[in-house]
Amino acid sequence: MAQSGSAARRYAEAVHDLARRDDAVDAYRSSLESLAAALGPQTMRALRDPSVPMKQRLQAIDTAAATQPKAIRSLLAVLAQRDRLPLLPGIAAAFGDLVDKRAGIAKTKITTAVELDQDQRRAFVERLERVSGKRLSATFAVDERLIGGAKVQVGDHLLDASVKARLAALRTRLAD
Repeated sequence: MAQSGSAARRYAEAVHDLARRDDAVDAYRSSLESLAAALGPQTMRALRDPSVPMKQRLQAIDTAAATQPKAIRSLLAVLAQRDRLPLLPGIAAAFGDLVDKRAGIAKTKITTAVELDQDQRRAFVERLERVSGKRLSATFAVDERLIGGAKVQVGDHLLDASVKARLAALRTRLAD
């Protein structure tokens, strides 16, 4: 049985090979991300509507994506013909992950108890990069239940330095 997301990942790998060949990885990434964001549910339904001839749907896609790289336009056509357009957001995400991984950038999720401003976020990431020795691409979230501190997930590794986790550990030690 195929793993979830494996089709999107295969498409992303194929497009990445083309992007490297064309020396346009950043342009392809930008194109995929903007197209994935632009294709909302209503547009997706229209592009998958079997009552509209495939030729018309392909023309609509080609017109809408006229400024995109040729390989991306071709990808959209293939996805439309195979009724796989809903894979586009997954392909864009998998492509971005692949580019980051090959550039040595680790995805990081930082959850804090309070909202951090841009300067605090930048300082937090810089400190983590110094400590981990990795370049990080960070996303931030707020969870007031943490009480204080932060949870940091870098790839598969989770560091929970929240007050909530410390209190839970203290509760466990006191119960023993």
